[in-house]
Amino acid sequence: MENYLVSLAGLLAGEVELRALCVLPELAKRLEAAGAKTILLPTFGGGLKPLRFLLTALILPFILLRDRIDIIQVNGFLEATLMLEARLLGRRAVYTRHGPFEMELFPWYRAPLKFLPRALARISVHLATQVVCVSETVGIGVRKIRPAVPTVVIPNWLAGQSAPQMVRCEAGREVVIVCASRLERYKGIHLAISAVREVPGARLVVVGDGPYRGALEEMSTELIASRKVEFAGFQKNMQPYYELADVFCMPSLGPEGLPMSSLEAMGRGLPCILSDLPVHREITDDGVGAMLFASGDAGSLEGAMTRMATDVAVRAKLAREGYRIIGERYTAARVRVAYLKVFA
Repeated sequence: MENYLVSLAGLLAGEVELRALCVLPELAKRLEAAGAKTILLPTFGGGLKPLRFLLTALILPFILLRDRIDIIQVNGFLEATLMLEARLLGRRAVYTRHGPFEMELFPWYRAPLKFLPRALARISVHLATQVVCVSETVGIGVRKIRPAVPTVVIPNWLAGQSAPQMVRCEAGREVVIVCASRLERYKGIHLAISAVREVPGARLVVVGDGPYRGALEEMSTELIASRKVEFAGFQKNMQPYYELADVFCMPSLGPEGLPMSSLEAMGRGLPCILSDLPVHREITDDGVGAMLFASGDAGSLEGAMTRMATDVAVRAKLAREGYRIIGERYTAARVRVAYLKVFA
């Protein structure tokens, strides 16, 4: 989310006067550098974190009136409720949805603290004067909740697209498959670990951290010892891992809004293996720009990995098509025009 906000500020710099309420000093500096004026609120760490939202709710009406702000833009779950204040003061409210509401992942009786913000966000959609969805997949979900609210699909984008990475084809070399995501069960990394076990000449590198890491490492004990699987942890800079990769894999079980890691890998010219979620079908033109496998099926993923590891021509074709799709649809220039219409 932080990278999205900084990129959006840079995208609109010089065209829209931006104010940002912010609790993270590092993010405030990045937003200032991108052209936004920030108002830094107290951090309130630990058990006092809920005070962040309460303070924001208290100060927001004052900021809207003092600075004569015309539009409020919100992104998160709980933050969506702030649109009520804006609408009561006669302001427009733009709600950017970065993914589905995930109600099915966090039922109220199992995870009430995660369920409540999502439920409030779902209700708050009715307060928006316009909803921006990062993919058509997300847009379909929002329109089901409130068909009458104006909804526009503006995808995530890459700030710049460098020359495509060369597809390596040396005979007999190890094929490195990289997965990058937060380590939660629904991200499907356990499927990649199970699949790569049976793929000769392939090694899996998992980049990321999260609550499911311990379970993943436990199921990979032998594979880690034999260097078949490696856990690299959270990495702020993904560049070295994209350069290391021969293939990128995103085995998510869903739901997903629009995974930036998939866009970044395709935009670098990396051949990709993606689960056949609706959003992956959307960004790959139904499998033209990446190899899709049946979501949740380790055998299907094993077959995709095996083919990628053994067929250089397939890797090269998918890399070329994925790179083309990103260059045609997911660029800053195209997205900038769409956002300027939203904030006009």
